[in-house]
Amino acid sequence: MSQTIDSSQTSPPAADNPQMTGTTSLQRTDNALCSLIEHARPSAERRTLLPLASLDLSGFSLSTRKLKLLLSSLPSGPGVVETLRCGPRVCKDACLPALLDFLQRVRAGGTGGAPSISMKTLNLSKCDLAQAAVAIFHQLPRSLEHLNLSGNRLRTMSMESLASVFSFGWLPHLLSLDLSDNPLGPSGLKAFARGLSSSPQSLPLQSLKLARTKAKAEGVGALAGALKAKKTTSLQTLDLAENEMRPAGLKHLSSAVNTEAVPQLRVLILKNNLLTYVAFEERNWCSAAELLSTSSLKELEELDLSENRLFDMEIGGAGTGSQLSAAAVAVPGRFPKLRRLDLGGIYPAVISSEQLAAFATSLGVGGLPSLQELVLPFGGSDHNPNPEGVVALANALTSGNLSQLRCLKLQFRYDMTDEAFAGLCRSLATGKVSLLQFLDLVLNDNDSAEGVGALAEMIGEKRLSFLESFRLKLSAVKGFAVSGLGLAFGCGGCPGLQKLDLKWSEEGDEGVRGLAEGLGGGRLSSLRDLCLSVDCGVGGEGETEWAGEGCRALGEVLSTGKVPSLRTVRIDWPCDQSFASLCEGLSQGRVDPPVMVDIDLRRRGLENDTYLGVRRFAETIRAGKLSGLRKVSSTRYRMLSREGAGVLGEALTHADALLNSLEELHILSQTQEANAFFFQGLSRGTGQLPALHTLHCAHGAESTIGTDGAQSLSALVSGGRVPSLKDLKVELEGIGQEGMQAFAATLSSPHVFALRRLDVFKLTSFHSANPAVEVDILSGALSSGHLRRLEELWVRGLWGVEDVRALCVGLGSGKLSSLRTLHFWNCSFGGQGSRALSEVLVAEKLPSLRILEAELTGLADEGVSAFVDVWMTRDPPPLQHLNFQHNALTGAIVNPVLRLLGSQQLPALETLSLFGNERIDERARESLLGTFPEVVKFARKFDWYLMK
Repeated sequence: MSQTIDSSQTSPPAADNPQMTGTTSLQRTDNALCSLIEHARPSAERRTLLPLASLDLSGFSLSTRKLKLLLSSLPSGPGVVETLRCGPRVCKDACLPALLDFLQRVRAGGTGGAPSISMKTLNLSKCDLAQAAVAIFHQLPRSLEHLNLSGNRLRTMSMESLASVFSFGWLPHLLSLDLSDNPLGPSGLKAFARGLSSSPQSLPLQSLKLARTKAKAEGVGALAGALKAKKTTSLQTLDLAENEMRPAGLKHLSSAVNTEAVPQLRVLILKNNLLTYVAFEERNWCSAAELLSTSSLKELEELDLSENRLFDMEIGGAGTGSQLSAAAVAVPGRFPKLRRLDLGGIYPAVISSEQLAAFATSLGVGGLPSLQELVLPFGGSDHNPNPEGVVALANALTSGNLSQLRCLKLQFRYDMTDEAFAGLCRSLATGKVSLLQFLDLVLNDNDSAEGVGALAEMIGEKRLSFLESFRLKLSAVKGFAVSGLGLAFGCGGCPGLQKLDLKWSEEGDEGVRGLAEGLGGGRLSSLRDLCLSVDCGVGGEGETEWAGEGCRALGEVLSTGKVPSLRTVRIDWPCDQSFASLCEGLSQGRVDPPVMVDIDLRRRGLENDTYLGVRRFAETIRAGKLSGLRKVSSTRYRMLSREGAGVLGEALTHADALLNSLEELHILSQTQEANAFFFQGLSRGTGQLPALHTLHCAHGAESTIGTDGAQSLSALVSGGRVPSLKDLKVELEGIGQEGMQAFAATLSSPHVFALRRLDVFKLTSFHSANPAVEVDILSGALSSGHLRRLEELWVRGLWGVEDVRALCVGLGSGKLSSLRTLHFWNCSFGGQGSRALSEVLVAEKLPSLRILEAELTGLADEGVSAFVDVWMTRDPPPLQHLNFQHNALTGAIVNPVLRLLGSQQLPALETLSLFGNERIDERARESLLGTFPEVVKFARKFDWYLMK
């Protein structure tokens, strides 16, 4: 319990009494310190016993004076502030000197035999340090063991400073260093590497994280050279994820590994690094083969090669340049301690059937005897689904050589035929992998009844009694098979199951009914997270009279506390008669917090069936039966009728609904009429949605909210009914001046203070009589001052010079001081519009702007030149990312861009993306890339995935 005391009322005047003056000062220090740390005011003799082993200042927002007072009042001695976590405010501007003084005090240690603070962990992640890091690095305490500098815009200068710290041996006890998510680039990595290699003594460093530092091959090469100096032979974790290192960088790393530079390495993370791509159409597997054939990683326990296309080619196939085989990872004795192997990730991370067969065969003969976690990617061929790889994996699982396996995750594979899936499931039932805790299986477009039956049998017979998480994604399957699986869960065969994630499609709801019985059996006492994506043919032609009983039973189980451990329920369901039946079951009891429910509705069948599902859902909500509802999504094209949208909206704010936990509403791709009725329903209710932070109502043709919808939204927000709204996404096409005035009133309301992200689709319309007037009305809201906390603004569909100029009035008002991201898409700037926009894109108007994206805006060469001219003569915002994709730019932008980048007017700039500007000729590209290779980009990140 905190205690704040006004010292002016509790102490007598002390002007003439020095001793009393000291006492008063001490009391004031105690009072202020207590108010800061919310601790009862300690007695004088117990002041040094405050429990401050860890101090978290990440959310500190008070004055500099109070920060100085707090830090200067901290006692010295062992166990005091061993861990310090800072935030952006503490590390910059007027607060920075206070932090530096404190670090200097800690660095200097106790004087005259007094005890000192022995800080061991300093967490400066996401503090936006930039150049402030240089001052901090020179005050780092020698006692530090763990230093986190991730996400701080550190670049070459900062790394040179940090390198000097290592060169002078000022961090002799450092065990872990995290530099991830900093745009170090090759030059930054080189500077850092020099510091490591020049250390006067061997470093005890055990963990080094350099993920997403733009290292590329050159930077990894510098790091490899530093590792070869063997000053960091204690290294156990090395994270180089997402650094575009390519085969050249991997070759450098492999060379360091083979010189025994990291003999104790236990964790190596090389995720998403284009490890076999020299260029877009040129591949090389030699470096990968070299790394995977090493004999110098005997201590390795975790290897992450996910999101790299390594094993998609035939073994030794033409053009590979090597005999790279996935079996190399599992050669007996090569990685004897490997516990976790991740080859997965999103497409196109691939392992072919032949490669999987070779790999699994090696597993089956004891190639990885310590393996506990295995993640395998997409694979196989849809033209020739050869199941040899899956069959070999099943054989490996029955060999007894994977007895330590705790986690198995298989992504969708074309070669997972019915028979192969059944065989794989039977192999799991042999008891040879009985320690499995996490099982993730995906099967599409096949009848999987036999395999599902095998899974049900092994669960019912308690052969997977340690299972904690089970995910099974199926397509069409016989209802009796899923029913058997559900009933098996009710037999108590998985007493520790915490997460159950099932997806299937069936005719009827027999499977749903079996699952309901299993869940309601009382034997799943640890289940906390239930995720169901179901498509059942209830109520269709030929259904029996009991159709829907299974869905009702499931709803009743969920609403009557039959699974008391549940905390999260996620339901993805077609909005038809089956969902109506589910809602009937939910109405038999109630689902209240702490159970949270997310519901995603899909359209299936006739409109009448959809309306029935929506109506029953609304009735359940209105009756107060779903107060634990956290998220509602209706994202399928034109799923809601106007009547359905209206009753749903009205139910959400009904006085008896009590939706105090509802956080997200996604009503996407619906008609204007449906959107209007939805918002009218929302505004009619008298209840509040105090936790709602995300409201999306856009996406797709003709999905505007219309004038009526805008007016209802205004009533909802202006009435203080959604006080926590942070993310608003709407389409405004055709709302007219009346609708825009209502929308502007929404944004000018004092109740919109929580808004952080605003996304407006089709801001202007070709059918509008005077679109510039409408934009001018919106600009008035941007200038109102009520959006001063807005951090992200997306503008889509802005046409005409006068429209752009009208928007610039709001952008340049100076009332968007927190705006960090400004994104324009599918607009028409032209030269005059670009010049108008350039005048407001300055630090004076938008002091916090970090990201500027103008994609498909007709920016053209004239627009880029306008930006450059302004930024060369006035202080630009502290931009980190510029995106000028798809703007018909030509080679004429080269000189202006080179002039800007060479001027250091944008010192924080990390990327300038020019993708999709095909008229920039090869010579111009070479000039830009050759001069600023770390900044200029002509490829999207998406293209990396195409290459993999």
